Amino acid sequence: SLTYGTRGRFPLEMLEKRLLLHHQAPTPIEDVEEAVAESFANPIDFPSLDRAFVPDDRVAVIWDRDTPAPGLLFNSLLELFDQADLSRDRIQFLQPLSSQASEPGMSAVQAEMVETEGMTFHQHDPEDESECGYLANTASGERIYLSRHLTDAEALITVGPIEFHPILGVRGTSSSLYPGLSKQEDLSRANARGHDELGPEDARPLRQKADEIAWLVGLQMSVAVIPAGGQKVHRVLVGQSESVFESAKRILSEQWTVTPKQRVEMVIVTVPTDAAGHGWPQVAAAIDAARRMVERNGRIVVLSELDRPLGPGLEMLRDARNPKDAIKPIERAAPPDLLAACRIAAATEWANVSLLSKLPSDLVDDLFMLPLDSEQELTRLIDQDDLTAVLENAQQCFVRCDGGDSV
Repeated sequence: SLTYGTRGRFPLEMLEKRLLLHHQAPTPIEDVEEAVAESFANPIDFPSLDRAFVPDDRVAVIWDRDTPAPGLLFNSLLELFDQADLSRDRIQFLQPLSSQASEPGMSAVQAEMVETEGMTFHQHDPEDESECGYLANTASGERIYLSRHLTDAEALITVGPIEFHPILGVRGTSSSLYPGLSKQEDLSRANARGHDELGPEDARPLRQKADEIAWLVGLQMSVAVIPAGGQKVHRVLVGQSESVFESAKRILSEQWTVTPKQRVEMVIVTVPTDAAGHGWPQVAAAIDAARRMVERNGRIVVLSELDRPLGPGLEMLRDARNPKDAIKPIERAAPPDLLAACRIAAATEWANVSLLSKLPSDLVDDLFMLPLDSEQELTRLIDQDDLTAVLENAQQCFVRCDGGDSV
């Protein structure tokens, strides 16, 4: 039974000889509250958390909006701060600009943070010149400007997911600070298509810069969440930022890396609603994972409940004569949805993409994809003899395929 969107369920039957690979999400934690409490009680390479702060410390919590189980993590942090006798009016929650979230603004839990007595919650506005202050110069001489709320704090904590990322390699910990809490020009420079030729473990310029900036600003503590399927949690790690990141990367690689021995004729991907929502970023990431393991002119079948409007990059793709011709203009224009638009353009140029969604059929067709209006159409489509792979929660996967032509 394949789950997708918020309520979608599709019973899939397939001959075993047809199925090359079936990747499922890692097992979620049954008792998240207990697991979070245990992680906070046993931090990695860090002193006991109730002794990590001085009562007069000004604490900035950099809270990634795409964090799974936000309510439980929020309550755990409040308990930690109370144990350390931190005054609520010395605590500020900061939300970096998210490139992944499908919905703008605050989530319900973040709205609860705003209403918590004594504390403040601030959403970073990179276009407001008064938001950022000078931090330091990097080793290469670049002047770095970050949110003044960071530079005024004595203690920093990042809270967020650990996930594969096309530009950073792996997103999390120090990358919550930069570029999400920097100036608009830094965010614009980071708005790129990514590095198809690199793996998550390879050196990435943006990740290296984020790590250097974290050192300059004095980041020491992080709370990292490794997602399971949908909005569920596989692991929570707490402690010294670099140690947390290294441990989390190993777990992420073990659970979410897919290594097929060959390309297949058909890839079926599911896109459940995750902590960032259910929009074009999630669908495009799933399609990109399938592109990396499907044969040239093969079939990518996407199960979603997508109903979001097009961004400017996708509108450019819609107006193009063919997908390949759209990629360079989209990169030059650098719209906010550049990554999603380029991923879909690259996939539809490489393979035949069929999309089950709640979008109008003519819109899907304009994006060079075959619209699937029902699960009955989906059943007819996949009832073939093609060698097939199934990726559940494909937006979280990194696919490393050694066989076939390069994409």
